[in-house]
Amino acid sequence: MALSEYEYLTVKYVDGVAIVGFKETVAMFEGDKVQAVGKELMDLVAARKEPKVLLNLSNAHFISSAMLAHLVKLHRTTQDAKGRIKLCGLRPVIMDAFKVSHFDRIFEIHPDETSALKKF
Repeated sequence: MALSEYEYLTVKYVDGVAIVGFKETVAMFEGDKVQAVGKELMDLVAARKEPKVLLNLSNAHFISSAMLAHLVKLHRTTQDAKGRIKLCGLRPVIMDAFKVSHFDRIFEIHPDETSALKKF
């Protein structure tokens, strides 16, 4: 399992899947940081052929609309690269927001890393 260094992300690889966590909750909704997090996520996907990405959002208490837009762009970019992206660890309030905005139809969402990894 290799670890990679990013400013706002933690990344570990398990069976070819990049499991991405967020170092700080603030990065999910502050303007400048949202841009930086989005860039790091895009760089991660661009660096891999047919990327498999699992975003663990258990550290997120809130996600801004700007961050949601980055996640949708990341989803599209991952699909274009013949890869897959899944989400896990969403808190109930964030899961409710995903359902209301129909993001639960776009993303495959799992309760935890273990169950998500089984679906890759």
